Amino acid sequence: MVVSATGAWADNLRALQGRHAGRPLLRKLRGSHLVFPWDRIPLTRAVSILHPRNRRPVFTFPWEGVTIIGTTDVDHAHDIDEEPAISGDEIEYLLKAVQHTFPGQQLTIEDVRSTFSGIRAVINTGKKDPSKESREHAVVYEDGLLTITGGKLTTFRLMAVTTLKFLKQKCAFRFDFDPDQPILDTPDPSSIIDLDVEGAIRLRLLGRFGSEIGSFLDSAKIEELSTINSTPVLLGELRWAARNEGVVHLDDLLLRRVRLGLTLPDGALPWIGEIRRIVQPELGWDDSRWEAELSAYEKRYRSNYSIRISQDSETRTLHSS
Repeated sequence: MVVSATGAWADNLRALQGRHAGRPLLRKLRGSHLVFPWDRIPLTRAVSILHPRNRRPVFTFPWEGVTIIGTTDVDHAHDIDEEPAISGDEIEYLLKAVQHTFPGQQLTIEDVRSTFSGIRAVINTGKKDPSKESREHAVVYEDGLLTITGGKLTTFRLMAVTTLKFLKQKCAFRFDFDPDQPILDTPDPSSIIDLDVEGAIRLRLLGRFGSEIGSFLDSAKIEELSTINSTPVLLGELRWAARNEGVVHLDDLLLRRVRLGLTLPDGALPWIGEIRRIVQPELGWDDSRWEAELSAYEKRYRSNYSIRISQDSETRTLHSS
């Protein structure tokens, strides 16, 4: 038996078995977000908003030194093998929400620092309104292929337990698991008690690295226990990510590991020299490879993570850092 936990790609894998002839199991929905500098929306906690247009809930919340508003819920008609990007309609929708909720801030599109989008794997029940589709998960068994899909991030453990129980019932071999066993190690704070860093950094180390705090401290230089510009990200996190977190391309590092491409102005490009000094030796890239990666990263940031307003086939980029 093969377990497919492939998210929005689940129907693609089912199609290889010829199981995609009828209605797809999934409805692929895009969720997009706007990222604002924290000083433009200086929140210390999450704010739930009922959108003035359709009373749909969206959220504004502080995160990694910035403030995020999201998310949208629209059908994604593009190829899911291409990285998703926010549409002009989604930008307008989210801007309307923050302008209505925080009128005194006089927010405009020029205040947006970056954007990001993702694809949800939602079970397709044929609802007209994408937001009315069920967020429940589904387990489908088809000739040796067990597909687990749908659901939400907050139900990942329930989905895993459901899958394991099905396997235990279906498979000839037996195995045991304890669904109540803790999945996270409790970090030992003793390794940073005597560390000469401020309390916020101590808290970040505990929350981000847990039981790997000792290994992180062994890899980071003492001067790398300082933050990068207005973000809470430590310089040492760049070295750790480059060394330990499967970075294949520069966009992996800046957009999906340390997220500096989302939280710093202009995709972190003004800080690229300092970033290069730390990560290039760790990644083992020569200068030619670095320049190629930097060029590809800048292109991806401009097309998928900066402000883009799409009108049919026309797309224009506003420099709003």
